[in-house]
Order: sequence, then structure tokens, then C-alpha cells
Amino acid sequence: MDTLPSYDELPYDSLPLPETQPDFLAAVARLHGFEAPDPRRARILELGCAQGGNLIPLAWRWPESECVGVELSRVQAGAGAAFVAALGIRNVRILHGDLAALPDDLGQFDYIIAHGVFSWVPPAVQRALLDVCRSHLSAQGVAYISFNVAAGWARLQPLRAALLERSPVELSAPERYGQALRVLDELEAESSDPVLLKEIAYLKSAAPSYLFHEYLADFNMPTAFGEFAAQLDAHGLRYIGEAGPRNAVVELEDAWGLIPESMAGRWQDAEAALDDGHATRFRRALVACDDAPCAQPPKGDALTGLAFHADLISDDELDLQDATEQRFTNPAGNVFPASQPATKAALMALSTAYPVALTYPELLAASRQLLNEYGVADDFDEAALRDELFQLVMAHGVMPTVDTGLHAGEPGEYPCAHALARLQASSPGWVVSGMRQVGLELDEAARSLLGILDGSHSVDELAGIMQATLAQTGLEISRQTVLDLTHHQLWLFARQGLLV
Repeated sequence: MDTLPSYDELPYDSLPLPETQPDFLAAVARLHGFEAPDPRRARILELGCAQGGNLIPLAWRWPESECVGVELSRVQAGAGAAFVAALGIRNVRILHGDLAALPDDLGQFDYIIAHGVFSWVPPAVQRALLDVCRSHLSAQGVAYISFNVAAGWARLQPLRAALLERSPVELSAPERYGQALRVLDELEAESSDPVLLKEIAYLKSAAPSYLFHEYLADFNMPTAFGEFAAQLDAHGLRYIGEAGPRNAVVELEDAWGLIPESMAGRWQDAEAALDDGHATRFRRALVACDDAPCAQPPKGDALTGLAFHADLISDDELDLQDATEQRFTNPAGNVFPASQPATKAALMALSTAYPVALTYPELLAASRQLLNEYGVADDFDEAALRDELFQLVMAHGVMPTVDTGLHAGEPGEYPCAHALARLQASSPGWVVSGMRQVGLELDEAARSLLGILDGSHSVDELAGIMQATLAQTGLEISRQTVLDLTHHQLWLFARQGLLV
């Protein structure tokens, strides 16, 4: 296929994806007893990379890496290649092509990312994707393959069927999207199923590309975990872990004496049972070649060799004296409970340090110090901290990493953003990505400010520029107010690692 017309007409949003970061994938693999390659000097391949909104920030972050993206949409691949040329970096390429017909000279990769591909292509392309992983993964390489899960999609299939039936295929992608919105209104009035009503409400506010490509595309084939594992086996691959957030984790009882292959079989059966019990909709599977070492269910003891970062706040006045449950919230609005005083102190330390990661020993020291300041140093319980930290890592309230080399800048007298952030901010259709591969929601004023942070303007001069810019839009704001807003926005940029 030369190009993908529906993706040219209604491109999928090209976003940074925190759960595809190779340093995070390596950390998750280590929790499963699998040692993945050093992400800072890795070869990284992304299949279905859109315009590179996820891959290009990885290449920028790790200049010693080599990154290749493949995208079937000619429009998106062209936009990505043009952005790379404007950015002027040489360690990333965005190729227009079909993953089923890749160039012969691509070589081996330490990380292969295939987000939003497997369930949305015909079976022949699914097989080709798995063949690419088997052929192009290095000896200890890790592939990330996301897919829709049959257990969670069983109750949503009637919704997709109704949208397909009532949205004629002869319409263009934007026209079919508009028709689908009208159909959702009709279905909302007809249905009493709380699951469908919740999904309809979400779809009406979701990005147009999500509704179209999830519910109106030719292919959306949810797969049972056991079936996915069997396909891996048929292609010389094996499952080594889950990169998505987990509210329940497999623990194998009476596994003593089992050979790794036997443990893997019991583990996969348990994962399939979890999907059925929790109606899992989406998985982010980590995969390796079948001649690589066997992995195992995640273990909390492996936390001691990792580093961690977290962007959390709590509206509660934290109680560091007693083991009372308190709630922490991330920028996406997800809530994570913590009870142990040592854990709550650790979350405070991580949030203060963000976006910098703290190693496990650094986290222990920071937690002890905070407890000491509150007069509860003698009550430190490392085992309880590690148990709760493990649950928070599994739920993605705290993100693990193997790369501790990142540092956050501060505004200074002449603030300067790095070139990637400035180009993203000044390029329509591009999302600005934070240091931790998080897409930032910035209004036009914030994007305008970020785009001019080249280090040549003082904070006072920036406030003057922003005051004039706002005045052109009809907003007359006092100089002091604009100066205060500018200071605030600069520190928000610093917290996301955009300043140098």
C-alpha cells in the first residue's frame, strides 16, 4: 500500500507516549527479571510513528541513540521528515513505508515500539509486525506492542457495529466523523447500558481521530491474551511483562522448583484470568525473542536497583505521623492512595524533585530526612515503603526509570528553552513534550512565550512582549499582572524540563 487515505484525511494525533520511553521499558523489564539494553545508546524503531511526535523527543533526549520511524501515511511521514530537518538532528529518520515491506538494511534494534498498530491492521499485517520484531530485535532487545483486549471489548462491540452500520463508508473521513457524532446522540437516547453510556460520553469529547480510527476504521480486532501469547510463540517471541498501569498483579503460589518455561505458562494463564476478571480493554505488552532469558511476574525487590519520578499533588494536609490513607493526584487527574508515613514522605520528595528522578537509595534518604524534620525519624519502615512503592509503580502513580542523567533547568535572568520545545511550540499541529515524554496542554499565549525563549530576552522584556501580544488579541492586562503570569509560566516550563 502506497499510503493510508483515512490517516491522510484525519491524521491520528502524534503525541509523546510516556509508557513507550525505553528507559521506562527497561525499568519494567528489570522488575520482571529481564535486563534490557541501555536506552541512552540504543537503536530504536517505531512502527506506525505518525509524524514522529513520540520518536523525535526520544532522539533529542538521547543524542547517542539511533532512531527510525516508519509510517504508512504519506502526509504524516512527510511532516515528520520536515520537522526533523528543521530541528537539525541527525540521529532520527522518519520513513514513509509499509511495515510489511521494510528496507532490508535496517539492521537490529534494541527497542521496537508499535503503539496503536496490532489491533487495527488485518491479520497478515499483524503477522508481519511480529516477524519484524523477531527479525530485527537484538539479543536482549524489547518490543512494546499495544493491543485491544477481547475481555474488555466484548460489551463495546455493539457500539462499534452500530457506528459502522450508520456511518456510510463512501463518505470522507471527516464526514464520517460528523455522522458518527450524530449517531452517538441517537444511541445515547436509545441505550440504558451504563458501560455504553460511559463510552459514548467519552467519545463525544475525545479527539476526532480517536473516535474515527477506534470505531470506524476497517479493522479493530480485540485479542484475548492467551491468543496473543500463542501468536508470539508461533513467531519465535515471548511475553516478558506489561508496560501499562496495573491495579492487580499476578503472584504465583507454590512456584518453587518450576523451570522458567513452566512458570511462564502458569503466569500467562494467570494474566488471561486477570483480563477476564477485570474486563481489561487495552494491553501494552513487552516482548522479547524466545531465545532470550525467561522473564517472570514483577517483584518488588527489584525496585532497589531503579530510579523513580512522580508529578503528584495532594489537597490534604499530609499526616506523616500515622498510617492513614491520603490521596495524591497526577496531572491527568488519576488518584493514588498512600498510607505509610515513609511512603507519603517519599512522594513529597519525588514531587519536589520532578522531573529529576531519584535512585532508590536517594529516595530512602529523602524520605528519612522529611520524617526527621517532622519528628518521626524513629518510625521509618523501609519494608512498608517498598511494598507501597511497588503498588504505586504498578499503577503508574510513580514511574520507574533506568536513566538518572536528566536535569531540570531554571528560568534565570535570560530564560532559554531547548530547541525542540521552541520548534514544537511554534509549529502548528505539534504537541510540546515535557522531559518525561508527557504531552503538555499549552494555550496560544504559552506557546507564543515558549517559542521566543532563545535566551536573548530578559524576563522583564518577555513580559513586555507578551503584554503587546495579548493586547493584539484584545486583552488589556497590566504590566505587573503579565510579569507575574510570565514568571509563573516560566517555572511551569522549568518543571517540565523545557529550559536549559
